[in-house]
Amino acid sequence: MEGRSGRIASLTAPPALRAGGRFVGIVALAPATLLLAHLLPETGFGLAIRLAASAACVLLVPGALLLRAIGWPASPGIAVAGSFALSLAIDAFGLALVFAAGGSILLMGIVVASVSLVVAVPAALRIGTHPVEPVERRALGAVFASGILVSAVVWWAAGPVNGDGFFHLGRARKLAELDVLNGLSSVNEFKDGGLHPGYAFPLWHGVDALIARLAGVDVTEVLVYLPAVLVPLALLLAYAAGTAVFRSPFGGVALAAVQLANLGFAQNQANLAGTGLFETVSQPQAASHLLLAPAIVALGFTFVVEGGWTTLLCLGAASLGLTAVHPSYTPYVVMLILGFLLARFVLIRAWEPLLTRAVIVLGTITAPLLLFLLAFYPVIQSSSSVTPSAALRDQELANYGHIATMLGPWIGLAPEAISRAGPVVVAGLLAIPIAGLAARRLWAALVLGGGFLLLFMVLVPPVFTVLADLLSLSQARRIPEFLPVSFAVVGGCVVLARLRVWGVAAAAAAGVLLVLLYPGEFTSTRGNFYIHGGPSWAVWLGCAGALAALLYGAWRPRRGPEPGRWALVAALAFVLPVAVSGFSRVERASADNLLTPAVIQAVRADTSEGDVVFSDRATAYRIAAYAPVDINASSPGHVAVVRANHVFARARDARLFFGDDSLTDAEREAILERWGADWVLVNKERSHPQHFLDRFPVVYDDDRFTLYDVRS
Repeated sequence: MEGRSGRIASLTAPPALRAGGRFVGIVALAPATLLLAHLLPETGFGLAIRLAASAACVLLVPGALLLRAIGWPASPGIAVAGSFALSLAIDAFGLALVFAAGGSILLMGIVVASVSLVVAVPAALRIGTHPVEPVERRALGAVFASGILVSAVVWWAAGPVNGDGFFHLGRARKLAELDVLNGLSSVNEFKDGGLHPGYAFPLWHGVDALIARLAGVDVTEVLVYLPAVLVPLALLLAYAAGTAVFRSPFGGVALAAVQLANLGFAQNQANLAGTGLFETVSQPQAASHLLLAPAIVALGFTFVVEGGWTTLLCLGAASLGLTAVHPSYTPYVVMLILGFLLARFVLIRAWEPLLTRAVIVLGTITAPLLLFLLAFYPVIQSSSSVTPSAALRDQELANYGHIATMLGPWIGLAPEAISRAGPVVVAGLLAIPIAGLAARRLWAALVLGGGFLLLFMVLVPPVFTVLADLLSLSQARRIPEFLPVSFAVVGGCVVLARLRVWGVAAAAAAGVLLVLLYPGEFTSTRGNFYIHGGPSWAVWLGCAGALAALLYGAWRPRRGPEPGRWALVAALAFVLPVAVSGFSRVERASADNLLTPAVIQAVRADTSEGDVVFSDRATAYRIAAYAPVDINASSPGHVAVVRANHVFARARDARLFFGDDSLTDAEREAILERWGADWVLVNKERSHPQHFLDRFPVVYDDDRFTLYDVRS
């Protein structure tokens, strides 16, 4: 018997090795393509190939090799999520070594390459992967092909950096261009300034910087065009989350479609191109929503159902990535999973192994957050936005306009601020109670529990006030962005699919009606984020309906239908009007014309690493994005309000220096000395003390800008 087993093993080993070799060969296509891409131009198709190959080498290849070496999942969607999560963990390790050793971003690249090479051999020796079912293979192909088409739209619509993009570009630029990164503060805007609590460990900026260096392009090109490259990955991760929650490839494709409609073409925000978060996925906020959060949901629900230490390891890596990229979002994901756990217990009315694994998932997601809070507690405590003073809270309320409702000393989030985000959000709120008709399904517990808990958190003023104190009002107002509205819409389509053709017709009619009635309001004027808002009744219906559906489901726990082809067709029928409306509004993003290429080149040519460029707040904020320099001041809304940064003092001195004619020359000299100015950059279209500046040598001058050397 032993001899026969040995002969069988000897016969099966070579095919396993060949399968492993094929896997490593496929993965090696990314670095090989990157090398060949350097023979292509840095624009157009050549730029796209460079960015795609670089992104694969940074965000997929190392994790895929490691995942193959320790155990490749049966689901290809979960394999993508696990590869992405493990790659980010390896990137984080490499970036930590960069700061510890005081090296450049190339050290991070060396670490990523070394890990990839070390685990490539075990990956090649691993027994072959599980066969993929034809239906899932077709589903994956459809999602990926759709991602390529949307990528082309996002690439065409890509425009210059705007808004928060300057802040993120400045950090990524320092990481990409500085030869010595001696500590986390080396990417700050201000010399001797404090860390930003939300970006204390700049993992996603490091990813952008490394992709830029590997691709051999300026980091501006990465910030502008990488989002188009990452669209297929975002849709594949949404597919993975949908497959894990709905336990069906049809549910995965449906969720990817609804997610694209909700976070893409329904989000027509000012100064952007009309493709929503997809056009800014090179920045931490959008990356967290489109990549990291779906990966966590996919891996978490896979572990809840199937278990497995490999999945749990990938889940921990994904949570580590989200916590490093955008730590304030991790608690919202924890709330979502906690809501699922509580709802499942209420609906099933018994404890089950699935709930035990859900508790493990909660602990795995929370652990990196606790470590982050422990490591950066002094930074968080130094932020003025945490437990703000009465004056700062008044200023926050003034900045965020009508988003809050007052109840004595407490604040809550206005319902119309939640439902203003477009037809998919309104549809999701209305669809939440429908989950009560499929109470025994996993997706129903997620929709009912997660929806109710998150709405309760923001609508009840005492609770929301506590969250605003802990996380800042700026971050607490983003909790509704994590409502499971996309899951609710897909779940509603699953229930409607019982009616087949009539269900599809109802979904299509709902899509058309909601696009016409509630297209979304994304106006942003001074002091107001919207004018009229969305339907507040939909929010209250979603919250009350979730509670009622929970009680009904506990009383009559129905299983509901499984997601099938009719459910997918219904979801696509609902999405189609949203997509058509969104496509009709897509245009190239508007440009920010404050700086000119000539002045950017002059600053880059004349300044040195560590120099401080003194300018008005708007000009300084932008010049820090295009040159690896420190600045004197920036907009309080685009910089960490921590004590070490003296944000308001810097803003006051910049205003006085450039705009107060009563200041003496000695007072202006004191301001320059106070902030360590080496250069003064003057926008001649704005007020400036020309008589004072005439004493300094001019190193650059044109019709709009003058750069003075004030080091003497």
